[in-house]
Amino acid sequence: MATMKKLAMATNKAASIFRNTAGCLWATSAILLVLGTASAQAATLTNGSLNVTIRDDNGAIDAIRFGGSDFYNPGTPVSDFGFQNGTDTSTFVVNTTTGVTQQPVSVTSGSGFVAVTGTYTGGGANVDFTRTYSLVDGLDVLRTTTNFVNKGSDVMLRYFDTFDPDQGIDQGRGFGTFNDVLTLSTGAGLAKVGQATDTGGLTVVLGSLIPNVTIASGDPFQIGDGFTLNNFFSSPFDGNGSFVDNGTHIGGIQMLLSAGGSSNFVFDQGYGTSIAQAQEQFIRANSASVPEPASTLGVLAFGALGAGSMLKRKQQQKA
Repeated sequence: MATMKKLAMATNKAASIFRNTAGCLWATSAILLVLGTASAQAATLTNGSLNVTIRDDNGAIDAIRFGGSDFYNPGTPVSDFGFQNGTDTSTFVVNTTTGVTQQPVSVTSGSGFVAVTGTYTGGGANVDFTRTYSLVDGLDVLRTTTNFVNKGSDVMLRYFDTFDPDQGIDQGRGFGTFNDVLTLSTGAGLAKVGQATDTGGLTVVLGSLIPNVTIASGDPFQIGDGFTLNNFFSSPFDGNGSFVDNGTHIGGIQMLLSAGGSSNFVFDQGYGTSIAQAQEQFIRANSASVPEPASTLGVLAFGALGAGSMLKRKQQQKA
């Protein structure tokens, strides 16, 4: 295990050197797409300060670097996504930053985006999806947009992203973060977000304008199985600013997707060297228009199933 850990650290260091070198070669004001040659990297999206690499084998986030720190790889790497058919834990699948691939996908890249496509079939489901990563122009914000088309019968689809922010370790400040769930007021409406801040102020704010989105920050450490996913949806945790080495998670969709129906889900991750800066980045990214949560093609939005587990709203932090 120690050998593997050293190898992983060496690989991350080499990737960091490559990304930092690449950032010096192009103007930092432009969003660049660097085609990757390293193992398990399809592309790097970068604006000079925020660098995001995506695995070419399973579409998971390989690394996110901002403010001189790798946010999700130190310690136990967690920046994963997955699906489940309702509460049936046997249908749980996850694609992880370490290469576990339970959901087959194809990964393609173009000018300013990386697209991950596949078909989720757990429990007899037949849902096509396209998960697209892009950077919001002029901001330190990663946007993940996922489109769904149900080719089969009605399905109660659960879709999630799970992260363990460890940004402080690169600065010698340890693995822990202050974790919180709150509501931010944006020009496009209210957004529920999870927030993780290290002791030096480095912060990620992730969330969505989509109504009834499920967010947890401060527990669990990661969503790695169906039982943990079910608990996340039924009792999402709010750390209320507690300092722990645990994760921040977003359940993008828990809804009845009817036969022939389609939907999409958009969430953003804003980065900053302080809470105020990260929140500002997120708010500015959502200043104009509300992402379309669902088409009119037979999608029944999740409502009563999660109403009892909604987190309390907090006032927007003034940091």
